[in-house]
Amino acid sequence: MIDRTLEEKIKQVKEFIDLWASFYNTYKKAAGQPSFTDEEEKNFLELKSTLARKYQAMMDSMGLKPTAEDRTFDVISQVMSLKSIPNLSPLQIEKLENDWHNSYITLNKIMGSLENKRNELAKVNVLGKQMSKLLMNPFVTLLLLLFLISGIYALVKNVWK
Repeated sequence: MIDRTLEEKIKQVKEFIDLWASFYNTYKKAAGQPSFTDEEEKNFLELKSTLARKYQAMMDSMGLKPTAEDRTFDVISQVMSLKSIPNLSPLQIEKLENDWHNSYITLNKIMGSLENKRNELAKVNVLGKQMSKLLMNPFVTLLLLLFLISGIYALVKNVWK
């Protein structure tokens, strides 16, 4: 059995982590680039908007509140545009990169938790399949049926005393 809700959450977090990595790669590329086209700027601003919306939707769907080490929104808001990146001070750059990294770790903790739930569910499914196979054995079925009949017989016998 597959938990579709759990699988959807895993997909949602994975997609967000991929977007988060894309944001960082774009930021790093922009740090060494002196100028940007209007199209690059527009794409970057769309990426920021998408990140903000998807992050909020992801957290809401899982019922999670941001923790102290989760700086996702801080990073998104610290980088106003591609054109602003070369003007960041070394201290701002270090803070931004630390905040991005902390957020990345937090996102991977969430992913790990979801994957653990998936693994636990898989163990339960395997046990259920093994039990089904066991019950398909006619001898085991006969023993269970005899056990059930003897239990009902004892119950009826006690009631009619």
